[in-house]
Amino acid sequence: IFIGPVVNAARGVATTVNNAITSFANNFMTALNPQITKSYAAGNYGYMNGLVERGSRFSFYIMLVFILPVMFETEFILNIWLDTYPEYTVSFVRLTLVVSAIDILSNTLINLQTATGKIRNYQLVVGGILMMNFPLSYLCLKLGLSPVSVYIVAIVVAVCCLFLRLLFLRR
Repeated sequence: IFIGPVVNAARGVATTVNNAITSFANNFMTALNPQITKSYAAGNYGYMNGLVERGSRFSFYIMLVFILPVMFETEFILNIWLDTYPEYTVSFVRLTLVVSAIDILSNTLINLQTATGKIRNYQLVVGGILMMNFPLSYLCLKLGLSPVSVYIVAIVVAVCCLFLRLLFLRR
Protein backbone atom coordinates (compact mmCIF):
# COMPACT_ATOMS: atom_id res chain seq x y z
CA ILE A 1 0.00 0.00 0.00
CA PHE A 2 2.73 2.45 0.97
CA ILE A 3 5.90 1.44 -0.79
CA GLY A 4 5.15 -0.52 -3.94
CA PRO A 5 6.32 -3.71 -5.59
CA VAL A 6 9.98 -2.72 -5.97
CA VAL A 7 10.47 -2.47 -2.21
CA ASN A 8 8.51 -5.69 -1.76
CA ALA A 9 10.93 -7.33 -4.19
CA ALA A 10 13.83 -6.03 -2.09
CA ARG A 11 12.22 -7.59 0.96
CA GLY A 12 11.85 -10.87 -0.91
CA VAL A 13 15.56 -10.91 -1.76
CA ALA A 14 16.44 -10.13 1.86
CA THR A 15 14.22 -12.94 3.08
CA THR A 16 15.85 -15.39 0.66
CA VAL A 17 19.34 -14.48 1.89
CA ASN A 18 18.19 -14.72 5.50
CA ASN A 19 16.62 -18.15 5.00
CA ALA A 20 19.81 -19.51 3.46
CA ILE A 21 21.90 -18.31 6.39
CA THR A 22 19.57 -19.20 9.27
CA SER A 23 19.06 -22.76 8.07
CA PHE A 24 22.56 -23.68 9.27
CA ALA A 25 22.01 -22.43 12.80
CA ASN A 26 18.52 -23.94 12.96
CA ASN A 27 19.90 -27.36 12.02
CA PHE A 28 22.24 -27.14 15.01
CA MET A 29 19.29 -26.31 17.26
CA THR A 30 17.27 -29.27 16.01
CA ALA A 31 19.77 -31.64 17.60
CA LEU A 32 19.85 -29.72 20.87
CA ASN A 33 16.15 -29.21 21.60
CA PRO A 34 15.26 -32.81 22.60
CA GLN A 35 18.15 -32.81 25.08
CA ILE A 36 16.78 -29.68 26.76
CA THR A 37 13.31 -31.17 27.10
CA LYS A 38 14.65 -34.48 28.36
CA SER A 39 16.90 -32.89 30.99
CA TYR A 40 14.01 -30.70 32.24
CA ALA A 41 11.73 -33.72 32.51
CA ALA A 42 14.41 -35.62 34.43
CA GLY A 43 14.89 -32.69 36.82
CA ASN A 44 18.52 -32.24 35.80
CA TYR A 45 18.31 -28.44 35.86
CA GLY A 46 22.04 -27.76 36.01
CA TYR A 47 22.67 -29.71 32.83
CA MET A 48 19.59 -28.17 31.23
CA ASN A 49 20.70 -24.61 32.02
CA GLY A 50 24.11 -25.38 30.58
CA LEU A 51 22.53 -26.72 27.41
CA VAL A 52 20.35 -23.65 27.04
CA GLU A 53 23.25 -21.28 27.62
CA ARG A 54 25.71 -23.10 25.37
CA GLY A 55 23.05 -23.71 22.73
CA SER A 56 22.19 -20.01 22.53
CA ARG A 57 25.82 -19.04 22.48
CA PHE A 58 26.92 -21.58 19.86
CA SER A 59 23.98 -20.96 17.57
CA PHE A 60 24.67 -17.23 17.77
CA TYR A 61 28.33 -17.84 16.91
CA ILE A 62 27.36 -20.07 14.01
CA MET A 63 25.11 -17.28 12.75
CA LEU A 64 27.93 -14.75 13.14
CA VAL A 65 30.24 -16.86 11.00
CA PHE A 66 27.77 -16.52 8.14
CA ILE A 67 26.32 -13.10 8.93
CA LEU A 68 29.47 -11.02 9.28
CA PRO A 69 30.83 -11.61 5.76
CA VAL A 70 27.38 -10.96 4.29
CA MET A 71 26.95 -7.80 6.38
CA PHE A 72 30.27 -6.35 5.22
CA GLU A 73 30.02 -7.45 1.59
CA THR A 74 26.30 -7.22 0.90
CA GLU A 75 26.67 -5.05 -2.19
CA PHE A 76 29.36 -7.33 -3.65
CA ILE A 77 27.29 -10.48 -3.04
CA LEU A 78 24.15 -8.93 -4.51
CA ASN A 79 26.07 -7.72 -7.56
CA ILE A 80 27.38 -11.21 -8.22
CA TRP A 81 24.03 -12.87 -7.55
CA LEU A 82 21.59 -10.43 -9.15
CA ASP A 83 23.72 -7.89 -11.06
CA THR A 84 21.04 -5.24 -10.45
CA TYR A 85 18.81 -5.27 -7.41
CA PRO A 86 16.01 -3.08 -6.08
CA GLU A 87 16.54 -0.08 -3.85
CA TYR A 88 16.65 -0.89 -0.11
CA THR A 89 17.85 -4.44 -0.74
CA VAL A 90 21.20 -3.89 0.96
CA SER A 91 19.60 -2.31 4.03
CA PHE A 92 16.90 -4.96 4.18
CA VAL A 93 19.41 -7.82 3.98
CA ARG A 94 21.51 -6.37 6.78
CA LEU A 95 18.59 -5.56 9.05
CA THR A 96 16.94 -8.94 8.45
CA LEU A 97 20.16 -10.61 9.53
CA VAL A 98 20.24 -8.50 12.70
CA VAL A 99 16.68 -9.60 13.53
CA SER A 100 17.64 -13.23 12.92
CA ALA A 101 20.72 -12.94 15.12
CA ILE A 102 18.53 -11.65 17.96
CA ASP A 103 15.91 -14.34 17.34
CA ILE A 104 18.47 -17.16 17.32
CA LEU A 105 19.31 -16.30 20.94
CA SER A 106 15.69 -17.07 21.81
CA ASN A 107 15.44 -20.53 20.24
CA THR A 108 16.66 -22.51 23.24
CA LEU A 109 14.65 -20.26 25.57
CA ILE A 110 11.48 -21.00 23.62
CA ASN A 111 12.15 -24.73 23.80
CA LEU A 112 12.81 -24.57 27.53
CA GLN A 113 9.62 -22.60 28.15
CA THR A 114 7.68 -25.19 26.15
CA ALA A 115 9.28 -28.00 28.17
CA THR A 116 7.95 -26.49 31.40
CA GLY A 117 4.38 -26.80 30.14
CA LYS A 118 3.61 -23.32 31.48
CA ILE A 119 3.01 -21.59 28.21
CA ARG A 120 -0.39 -19.85 28.46
CA ASN A 121 0.78 -16.58 30.00
CA TYR A 122 4.05 -16.77 28.11
CA GLN A 123 2.25 -17.08 24.78
CA LEU A 124 -0.19 -14.31 25.66
CA VAL A 125 2.54 -11.84 26.55
CA VAL A 126 5.26 -12.72 24.04
CA GLY A 127 2.75 -13.44 21.29
CA GLY A 128 1.02 -10.15 22.02
CA ILE A 129 4.30 -8.25 21.73
CA LEU A 130 5.14 -10.08 18.50
CA MET A 131 1.75 -9.14 17.10
CA MET A 132 2.54 -5.48 17.77
CA ASN A 133 5.05 -5.69 14.94
CA PHE A 134 2.33 -5.21 12.34
CA PRO A 135 0.46 -2.21 13.78
CA LEU A 136 3.71 -0.44 14.73
CA SER A 137 5.12 -0.98 11.25
CA TYR A 138 1.87 0.20 9.71
CA LEU A 139 2.00 3.32 11.87
CA CYS A 140 5.57 4.06 10.80
CA LEU A 141 4.66 3.76 7.14
CA LYS A 142 1.46 5.77 7.63
CA LEU A 143 3.55 8.55 9.17
CA GLY A 144 5.67 8.57 6.01
CA LEU A 145 8.80 7.02 7.47
CA SER A 146 11.22 5.05 5.33
CA PRO A 147 10.57 1.36 4.64
CA VAL A 148 13.68 0.69 6.74
CA SER A 149 11.64 1.74 9.78
CA VAL A 150 9.70 -1.53 9.52
CA TYR A 151 12.92 -3.43 10.22
CA ILE A 152 13.82 -1.11 13.08
CA VAL A 153 10.44 -1.94 14.61
CA ALA A 154 11.17 -5.65 14.09
CA ILE A 155 14.52 -5.30 15.87
CA VAL A 156 12.94 -3.50 18.84
CA VAL A 157 10.18 -6.12 19.07
CA ALA A 158 12.72 -8.98 18.87
CA VAL A 159 14.81 -7.48 21.68
CA CYS A 160 11.70 -6.94 23.84
CA CYS A 161 10.63 -10.55 23.26
CA LEU A 162 14.10 -11.83 24.14
CA PHE A 163 13.99 -10.03 27.49
CA LEU A 164 10.42 -11.17 28.14
CA ARG A 165 11.44 -14.78 27.50
CA LEU A 166 14.26 -14.41 30.00
CA LEU A 167 11.87 -12.93 32.56
CA PHE A 168 9.39 -15.78 32.15
CA LEU A 169 12.11 -18.40 32.51
CA ARG A 170 13.53 -16.68 35.55
CA ARG A 171 10.23 -17.29 37.33
